[in-house]
Amino acid sequence: AMLRAAETTGDQRYSRYVKDRFDFLTKWVPAVKAKFPVDYILAKRFLHQPIVPRALDDAGAVCASMIKAERIGLTTGLRPQIDVFANYVFTKEFRLKDGTLARNRPLKNTLWLDDLYMGVPAIAQMGKLTSDKKYFDDAVKQVKQFSARMFNKELGIYMHGWVESMNPHPEFHWGRANGWALLAMTELLDVLPETHPGFKAVL
Repeated sequence: AMLRAAETTGDQRYSRYVKDRFDFLTKWVPAVKAKFPVDYILAKRFLHQPIVPRALDDAGAVCASMIKAERIGLTTGLRPQIDVFANYVFTKEFRLKDGTLARNRPLKNTLWLDDLYMGVPAIAQMGKLTSDKKYFDDAVKQVKQFSARMFNKELGIYMHGWVESMNPHPEFHWGRANGWALLAMTELLDVLPETHPGFKAVL
């Protein structure tokens, strides 16, 4: 949001806000990792999210932002942290058997629309950063598989949560969650090549 505010208004205070915070992490995350054992970091909640991410909330949106900051030359030296976050999102976050990003809290095998935004932009930005098609493929898959389960075509909106074991499934609709879904898709379309076979489906 701060990067887009700087781009839109021309006011560089917004981009400095981003740079200052990312420079802080670039300096202090390696220092804390070198000085303290992981158990202590987790127990004290001392820069624990960038050091040992354990949820999409810890890693996803900030990973996408870091990649954007590096791509525009606002920051340097973030790639090690980007890789920590991207590795969590892409390989460690719990997924359903078909690969859909999911949670086991508060119930087993659940989807939350928040996670479409916490996962897809980071995965898509990794595709842009690395030119590796596997990231674009996964980002498109997330949009399609979340939508298949959670989009109500009659109402034209998404439900907020989906629980695999429930049938029939109660639907609860939340405006902010629908905003996250729309942002996730527009963030993906910003970097997804138009030649990608999933482009039209996301659009």
